[in-house]
Amino acid sequence: MKQQPLLRIFTFFSLSLFLFSCEKEEVVEPVEVIIPLQLGNEWVYDIIEYTSDGKVLSTSSFIRQVVKDTLIHKTTWYILNNGMIVRNDKDGYVHYRKDAREQYITYPSPGMSGIAYGYQYPNYTLWIYHRRTTGLVALPDSKYASQTLEFTFERQTEQKASSSLSTTWVKEYVTPEIGMIRTDWFYADSDKLMRRYELVSYRVQ
Repeated sequence: MKQQPLLRIFTFFSLSLFLFSCEKEEVVEPVEVIIPLQLGNEWVYDIIEYTSDGKVLSTSSFIRQVVKDTLIHKTTWYILNNGMIVRNDKDGYVHYRKDAREQYITYPSPGMSGIAYGYQYPNYTLWIYHRRTTGLVALPDSKYASQTLEFTFERQTEQKASSSLSTTWVKEYVTPEIGMIRTDWFYADSDKLMRRYELVSYRVQ
């Protein structure tokens, strides 16, 4: 009979540990793959510069590659050939800034659409508002996709000397199967196209 209280105490203690461990169990949030990131993935783009009246000013090209992976705080990140460190995260497609030791959202997940970042420079302040469409949008004149996700960046620049404010719009079109297909930069305070990045070839695994 004297062993029963000890047995009850042991049972209660074991049950408490079980319930506590269940409460502490983390819920893994699903990650939306916005950009396919595997070693060896490569995208080639044409860069077309336009005058303010719509004429082609110049053309060039560049290559974006996933060159290696690395661990940061026990999480896998991917390094691009331009030095950017990126990954697909629950908050969206993010990049890691080594100087700040923080991650910043490039393409937001649906729940993070509308996020803004502010940057202080010696002569001006820059605010960038990140937004995305809730569904797919039509992408005309593309040989790789007729519908894509659209990410919009509103870049507000305020000059400190004059307090003048200018706004530049950037729109990027992305599919999870391929990656970025097109980027359109517009002239400040205008809807006139200034620069376009157009995908011409790619290799993804």
